[in-house]
Amino acid sequence: MVQTKNPGRELRALNRDRDEDDDDDDGDQEMEGMSNGQGDSDGEASESGEGGEPQEGEGEDDDRYGLDVDDIDNDEDEDARLGGDGATSSTAENGLDNDEDDEDDETAKDASLLDPITRQFSDVVSAPLTTLSASVDAGAWELDALEHPVLHRVMTMMLKDNTRVAPLHFGDGGEQTLDDLKVKPRIQAQWPSVNGKIAKKTGNQIFTPLQRALFPAMNAYSDIFFANQSYKYEQDVRNLIALHALNHVYNEFRDQGFTRPKVLILAPFRHNALQIIDTLMALSGTSIQENKKRFHSEFGLAPGEDAVDTKKPDDFRKQFAGNIDDCFRIGIRLSRKKMKLYSEFYTSDILVASPLGLKMIIGSNGDKKRDFDFLSSIEVVVLDQADVFLMQNWDHVKSIFDHLNLIPKDPHGCDFSRVRSYALDGRAKYVRQNIVLSRFPTPEINALQTGYAKNVAGRIKVTRAFEGTISDIVMQVPQLFHRIPAHAVQDSPDVRFNYFIEQILPTLRKSVVQQTHTLIFIPSYFDFVRVRNYLKEHNYSVGAISEYATRSSADRTRHQFAKGEISFLLCTERYHFFRRHRLRGVRHIVFYQLPIIASFYSDMLNQLDAQAGDLTCSVLFSAFDKLSLERVVGSARVDRMIKGQKDTFMFTS
Repeated sequence: MVQTKNPGRELRALNRDRDEDDDDDDGDQEMEGMSNGQGDSDGEASESGEGGEPQEGEGEDDDRYGLDVDDIDNDEDEDARLGGDGATSSTAENGLDNDEDDEDDETAKDASLLDPITRQFSDVVSAPLTTLSASVDAGAWELDALEHPVLHRVMTMMLKDNTRVAPLHFGDGGEQTLDDLKVKPRIQAQWPSVNGKIAKKTGNQIFTPLQRALFPAMNAYSDIFFANQSYKYEQDVRNLIALHALNHVYNEFRDQGFTRPKVLILAPFRHNALQIIDTLMALSGTSIQENKKRFHSEFGLAPGEDAVDTKKPDDFRKQFAGNIDDCFRIGIRLSRKKMKLYSEFYTSDILVASPLGLKMIIGSNGDKKRDFDFLSSIEVVVLDQADVFLMQNWDHVKSIFDHLNLIPKDPHGCDFSRVRSYALDGRAKYVRQNIVLSRFPTPEINALQTGYAKNVAGRIKVTRAFEGTISDIVMQVPQLFHRIPAHAVQDSPDVRFNYFIEQILPTLRKSVVQQTHTLIFIPSYFDFVRVRNYLKEHNYSVGAISEYATRSSADRTRHQFAKGEISFLLCTERYHFFRRHRLRGVRHIVFYQLPIIASFYSDMLNQLDAQAGDLTCSVLFSAFDKLSLERVVGSARVDRMIKGQKDTFMFTS
């Protein structure tokens, strides 16, 4: 491997090499666009003249990747500019001159003088990374907490001995320009048109207050768990993600990783990916977006399919207002003037996918055909709307993180002499930035941060206090909260089930009145199956609806329950999330466990039959449900209910 004695000079040499390639590429790319019929009025490349043959190992299975194998372009000159496979290392190697003065060495060592990406990903970090990674594994974090006027609760976790991390600030260090934040000029030119409208509404020219507070920390390459995502600020955050992703790619030295993809963005549905990629296109500064028409056709809605039931709640209409297919993946390849969509993964810079879409490629142990080498050099991973992934399949998310930054099984044309030494040593995960966006924190997301976020640049967690959705209940109903006795976390499913059948279920059979019209709301499908089987085995009059039920079957069960033909109705949280049907005839509700989405608590109670008169609600919770409980009853009450002497608590709306 090439030994980098003077990394500062090498980085400048690489940049100088690229600037020369920029000038040489202009004419070549314009001729290439003309010869391929590209450069039409809307920037869409013509597909009529494309027809490359699939390479060995490709074919019909490449459809799993969402690739366009017949659309392989030849961007060697453009790759050279960005340091891709076509770039030579001669200029960089010639820059490693040992006869010049030592000022360059001192500059490279002084982290405060390096731009963020050089400070985080340059091979300069290899030497101290051994010590820092050991500190991460030992949990040697220094914790600090503060209240921020925009971000609310902010908790930071930093390594004491990491002098390469610049001091963090959250928009409180004075107004910063895009130049100050090391944003590439080509992105700066597009930023006002992309972000200017929402920024001006808040009285700013560059950033909204949320962006101004959040982007400096994001740009410092610390891990971020932003648990205050909302529909109100979704464009603010989406624009920041596009800005950060493009700035990372345009700064990156592509030939210093095992494979080319550097940024991975996970989104729950196609319409979310459509919004993200449209923002990337607008911000990229490219004059040609290849395969744009195909992209909008596949990720948008067909005519006549855009109607969302206006009777549904506002959050449902926003969440499902578009193409809600949850199986997709698309590679994006960037060059100086062109953004190519549907590029093959190994020639892509940015990957946008759903967890299911990637899981189908990654596969499972024992699968004959699986691939995950394209995740080996990911340096920035973004989870957009991570709370929605909990309504899909969280195991897919964990599987993706299990396969990030592994040593690839095949070389894929990699020049290992130019791979960063920390990547060769298997320590790339310690510099990978993990950005998780969610509407609220959950134990699953917290565990993801604890288990997979190893970034030596530290972690930032942004949360807020909750007033509680219990205040949104309009029905007059007593609500009795039962605290399950203390137990080990691994025993929680069994303890909860036993408490339900021994303490709660007998009360539902005390009278004929309470034996009917009872809804049992169960978030977990595994708990749902367990309770359903028990009730059927013990001859309860029960019906069940879950996310796996067909529309006709669910409608029939709902009708039988409303008519009183069945006494108990079991319903999963995912069913309510995806269908949001009104359940008629409900007089009594049992929450087997509090819902992950707190608004569902008030949704269920507001569906009670107001004409019935005798309405009840019972809720089971344990100390491990603290986050869900806080979102329902409010931050001011949660500690008393978790730690108090009493085991039951009554609320009356």
